[in-house]
Amino acid sequence: MPTAAECQTKEEIRAEIDRLDVELLELLAQRFGYVRRMAEVKRSPSDAYDEDRIDAVLGLVRRESEKHGLDVGLTESLWRRLIEWNVAFEERSIGRKK
Repeated sequence: MPTAAECQTKEEIRAEIDRLDVELLELLAQRFGYVRRMAEVKRSPSDAYDEDRIDAVLGLVRRESEKHGLDVGLTESLWRRLIEWNVAFEERSIGRKK
């Protein structure tokens, strides 16, 4: 697996981006497994939204984004959307159990 600097052609760069996209999707699938399990553990749809936990996750995302030289606004926006989707999923899943 070459580094970005080692890639010499657009094709090489695109191949590495595609490889990373597959890895990211695999990680998202793993993450979602935990979200699904959380929905099984929680008892009330109102438990799906935990402001303290959301703040902690976004703090981690901001710190790690800065550490890796990423655009903090972009990564925070992505995670906010992911969190919104997860909360909605948990609310629906927990509601169906009742």
